[in-house]
Amino acid sequence: MKYIKIALVIVIILALAYCGYYGYNSFKKWEANRFSEINMLRTNQDLFLKKVTDLSVTVTKIVNDTVKVQTVTKPDATYEGLKDEVIELKKDEQANKDEIEKLREELSERRKAFLASDDTILIKTIDDQKLLLYRDEGGTLQPASANIEKIIEHRELSSVVPILVEEEIAIKKSSYNLKAGAYYSLDNTYGVIISKSIFTVWDLSINASLLLSDFEDFKFAVGADVGYLVGDNLEIGVGYNTNKEYYIKLQYTF
Repeated sequence: MKYIKIALVIVIILALAYCGYYGYNSFKKWEANRFSEINMLRTNQDLFLKKVTDLSVTVTKIVNDTVKVQTVTKPDATYEGLKDEVIELKKDEQANKDEIEKLREELSERRKAFLASDDTILIKTIDDQKLLLYRDEGGTLQPASANIEKIIEHRELSSVVPILVEEEIAIKKSSYNLKAGAYYSLDNTYGVIISKSIFTVWDLSINASLLLSDFEDFKFAVGADVGYLVGDNLEIGVGYNTNKEYYIKLQYTF
């Protein structure tokens, strides 16, 4: 009977911990999708999203299964536009010193944004004009050249939404570092052990543990142990507790 009680307690602890972990993970996914801009527009296709920045005005809407992003640029705010303005002001550098310094700061910000982009596009026209665009951190095409009036981009909805829908909400073990399982001491004591990781390096961890035994009298002890991760969230370890017992343990890590 005692063995059945121990097994039931272990099963209940593991089940509750798993349900809590799974439920929290599912809630975070649901919350991320609920408030994502693209999903909001997809469920309300009569709406549009307007974003105003120093560089452009962007309007995003969903048309059937296509994301339409229209970017109306501010030529004077592009890298080339600001550079031309600085050149013009430098004709009277002393009088325009403060304004030139401000524009140089803006130029630096435009350059940083351009260099940080993973996606840049250079278009060379028949009349030898060059149009330079880049994709900002929000995924929107922005102008780097001053001679771009408007950018209209159509993207398949399926290429945008799955990133949000399928995105895994990563919960690092270091957020919890909780472990539950069974232990056996060299003095023939056994029971349930619940641990909290204090320090982890590679697959080794140092833990503070609570050991429960003799469920009829409900005895407990506090221990310290070293654990080694042997598989997917499964840990074995050895330790010493306040009952002056050495013990081995097998735990699941959450």
